[in-house]
Amino acid sequence: MAIFLFFVMLCVLVAGLVLLVRGTVKKSKWGINIQAVACPRCHAALPQIRKPTSFKQAMWGGSSCQSCGAELDKWGREIGRG
Repeated sequence: MAIFLFFVMLCVLVAGLVLLVRGTVKKSKWGINIQAVACPRCHAALPQIRKPTSFKQAMWGGSSCQSCGAELDKWGREIGRG
């Protein structure tokens, strides 16, 4: 039984790692961005340590531009517009 639980935990860990790597390469919400981000509207540099203004930003990353108020994802793309 212990070997089965170990195998299940290992599969979950590998699946999470695959999601993380794939999300980083494809720039999806599952990835990690460690690069500096600038606002696409006003080109202001955003701080590396971000203060989320919504639950969505806290959960998936992203921020709001302090200069123009644009909502951005963690990759620096504008969201919520359209």
